Amino acid sequence: MSGTEFPFTVKISSKGQVVIPKPIRENLGLNEGDELLLIPAKDGVLMKRPSREPGKLRGLLKGIDVDVAECEAILGEAKRSLAKSVVR
Repeated sequence: MSGTEFPFTVKISSKGQVVIPKPIRENLGLNEGDELLLIPAKDGVLMKRPSREPGKLRGLLKGIDVDVAECEAILGEAKRSLAKSVVR
């Protein structure tokens, strides 16, 4: 991303949406409809492309300063929420 000023400041819309600045999208080859994996971290959120290969998520958080208990709580809540929506 040479020649690009950092950091970018973005706003969250009323729908909870965030626009990824065009220079970042272009540099990373992100296109409309692409999926991103959002990982809560101590100082923010890490965005990565999700792996399509089984077992590739192992070690995803290695070397990242995250609170494992907080991640487990978030995953547990997501699973409970998903289970509730499936039962309805």
